[in-house]
Amino acid sequence: MGELSAAMARVPADEVDREIELWLGKICRALNLDRSAVYERDSPDDRVRATHTWVRPNFPPFPRDYDPEKLIQQSTNLVMSGKMLVFARPSEIPAENQDTRRFVEKYGPKASAAIPMWAGGRVIGAATFGKFRTTRAWPQELLDNLALSVRLFGSAIERKQSEMAIRAVRTELRVASRRNVMSELVASLSHEINQPLGAILSNLGGVARLLSQGNPQPAMALEAVNSAIDDTKRTAEIVRRIRSMFKHHVEHKTALGIGTLIDEVVKLTTGEAALRKIALQVEVSPAAQRVIGDSIQLQQCVLNLVMNAFDAIAEANSARRAVIVKVAPEKTGWVGVSVSDSGAGIAPAVASRLFEPFVTTKKDGMGLGLLVTRSIVEGHGGRLWATPNPDQGTTFTFTLPVADRKRVGASRRA
Repeated sequence: MGELSAAMARVPADEVDREIELWLGKICRALNLDRSAVYERDSPDDRVRATHTWVRPNFPPFPRDYDPEKLIQQSTNLVMSGKMLVFARPSEIPAENQDTRRFVEKYGPKASAAIPMWAGGRVIGAATFGKFRTTRAWPQELLDNLALSVRLFGSAIERKQSEMAIRAVRTELRVASRRNVMSELVASLSHEINQPLGAILSNLGGVARLLSQGNPQPAMALEAVNSAIDDTKRTAEIVRRIRSMFKHHVEHKTALGIGTLIDEVVKLTTGEAALRKIALQVEVSPAAQRVIGDSIQLQQCVLNLVMNAFDAIAEANSARRAVIVKVAPEKTGWVGVSVSDSGAGIAPAVASRLFEPFVTTKKDGMGLGLLVTRSIVEGHGGRLWATPNPDQGTTFTFTLPVADRKRVGASRRA
C-alpha cells in the first residue's frame, strides 16, 4: 500500500493509465487473483466503460465489446451508487443481483469483489478483482485495503483529467487569441496585399497599351514586367507569413535570431501601423545573443504585445504615437524583449490582475492575449511583466534563454 500510494502521487498525468494497469497486475499477483479491471464514468449521463484491465496469462479475457451496463446493469448501478458487491462463491451472489448470476454462469469468475472508485467526494467509476478456478474469501481487512487502492486510482485519474482539461483550455485560449489577433489584422493585411496587387494591375495595363501600339518602348515594357514580378513575389511573401503565423503548428524549439524573428512581425504589422499613423521602431542591441525557442510561438508573443500597444495608443488618442520594440541582454544567460507604447498606461485597479483570464483594458477585448503570451513565455523558461513608463504609456518585457551550447543540448534532449 505504501508503494502504491507513492507511485500514484508521483506519476505524471501522461503516465497515469500505464501505472494503473501496472498496479492492477501487481495487486492480482500478490493476492493470487486472475483478472481485474477499472471502470470510469465521466458524468452521471455517460456510460460506464472499462478503461484499464489486467488478465493473468491463459485465463479468460473480458468478453468482446464488454459493456457492464448492458450485461450486469443492476450490479453496475449498485456499485456506482457507492456500495461493494462481493461474493466468495457463486452461491453467495444476492438474489436481487440476478444479472450477476447469469454473467458468472456464462463468463465466470467463481469469486469477485467489485469496489466503487471515489474521487473528490463522488463515485467516478469502479474496480473489480476476480478469481476463476477456485473460490476465494474476502476478509474485511483485505476489502479495506482494496478500497483504499481503488481510491488512490480514482485520485490519480481525477488529477489526470484535471491536467488534461487545463491543457485543453490553454490550447483553446491560444487558438482564440490567434483568431482574435487575426480578425484585428484583416483590414491592414488586406490593405497591404491590395497595394502590390494594384501595382501589378497598373504595370500590366501599361504593358498591354505598349503591346497594342507595337511596343515602341521595349525598355519601359521590360521594366513594367519586372515590377509586376517583384510585386507578385511581395504578395506571395505576405501570404506565406500569414499562413506560417496561423496554421496548426507542432512546437519545435531551436536556436534562432530574435532580431530576425521580430523583423517578420514588423513586416506583418507595418500596414496596420501606417493605417493608425503609429511609428513602429525596432532597436536590437549588438550584444543580444541568439535564443532558444519556437519561432512561431515567439512571433505570436511579439505580435500580441505589438497589437496591444497599437490599441493602447488608439484608445488613448495619444498625440505621441510610437511603439518601440527593443532586444537587449537582460542578465547572464538571458535576452530581454520589450514593447513600449505611448498610450494612457494601465489603471492601478487592473495592473495587479493584468495576466488573469478575461481581464482586459480594451473596450472589445477578450482578456486572453496576455494570458496566452505569458503561457508561451513561461513554457520557454522565461517570464513576462509590465512596468509603467516614466513619461507615458507602458512597457511589457519578456525574457528568453540564450542559445549557448549547453542550453541547445539540453533542449534537444528534452
